[in-house]
Amino acid sequence: MNSADQSINPIEGGLEVGERVMALYDKLVSLKAEMSGRVSTNLGIEMKKLRRLIQYMIDMMVDNEPLLLVIAINRARYDYVMRHPVNVSILTVKMGNHIGLSKKELAELGLISLLYDICLPLVPLEVREKKGVYTDEDWWAMERHTIGGFTTLALTEELDESMIRAAIVAFEHHMRYNLSGYPKLNHQTPQDFYTRMIAVSEWYDALTSTRLYAKTGRSPDHAIRTIFEKMGTELDPTLVRVFVSMMGVYPVGSLALLDTGEICVVIEPSEVLIKRPRVLVISGKAEPFMADLSKKGENGLYLRTIVNTLDPNEYNIDYSSYFINSPQRSGQGV
Repeated sequence: MNSADQSINPIEGGLEVGERVMALYDKLVSLKAEMSGRVSTNLGIEMKKLRRLIQYMIDMMVDNEPLLLVIAINRARYDYVMRHPVNVSILTVKMGNHIGLSKKELAELGLISLLYDICLPLVPLEVREKKGVYTDEDWWAMERHTIGGFTTLALTEELDESMIRAAIVAFEHHMRYNLSGYPKLNHQTPQDFYTRMIAVSEWYDALTSTRLYAKTGRSPDHAIRTIFEKMGTELDPTLVRVFVSMMGVYPVGSLALLDTGEICVVIEPSEVLIKRPRVLVISGKAEPFMADLSKKGENGLYLRTIVNTLDPNEYNIDYSSYFINSPQRSGQGV
């Protein structure tokens, strides 16, 4: 992000909703990349810009939460390293909003969830993407980025309670819920609550993302099942249940086949009928349109029902393209 656009509010102006959300997401990714570069050159972190964008994100989350999530799960826009921390922040703030955190707490959580892995780019690329067994040197390189994250955040010029907590989360985010990870301490205490929240979001985004050492991401529903398997070991059981309740049986971004033969993308889970979310139907003769799977016909039967989820890797779909100049505003929703 250059100096010319630092003052632009990405949620103001004449842009449509989808375009404003895309602009916000792009700015978050750009600023995160800029911050990593500044850390590598010891130039510090520009906290005012970051806090301002996080506040915009929270405002967007209140009004356009499903749309923000759909933009985040679009694999085509950025590589994993650039978008992962932004996605984790979006998911974690969503979880915080789901459990009723205040706006002040959400702002703190959003800040911390963008900064927790700030020194990961300093780990050698060959170590980060290694497929085989780690050597002692590899493990030390990985462990060092948590220590470096703590030091970087604890020494920032704008040190306050939020930054102190961010430093703690950066230090312990690889310790795991059962403290079996790293760094190893002689006297271990439970992870910070924000660390445990971030861990669930991080697992979910990592599982559904495409990376150099994982060429294809898993489907959202497969990621949910995997997260369940990590309960009590790597992940906090209560927060896993909160996350699954928030995302639904068919999480936002799930690609699914309907009993009508149509293909859809899940847009928003239902709070009541967990198997009947709102979807965007993207196949068939008509233009893409919104459909509420809880709707019934005159015969009392549901108009559409999900019969199976689909592997997103078999379909080259840019989810976000359906929300820029979006057909969902055409009035064809059913």
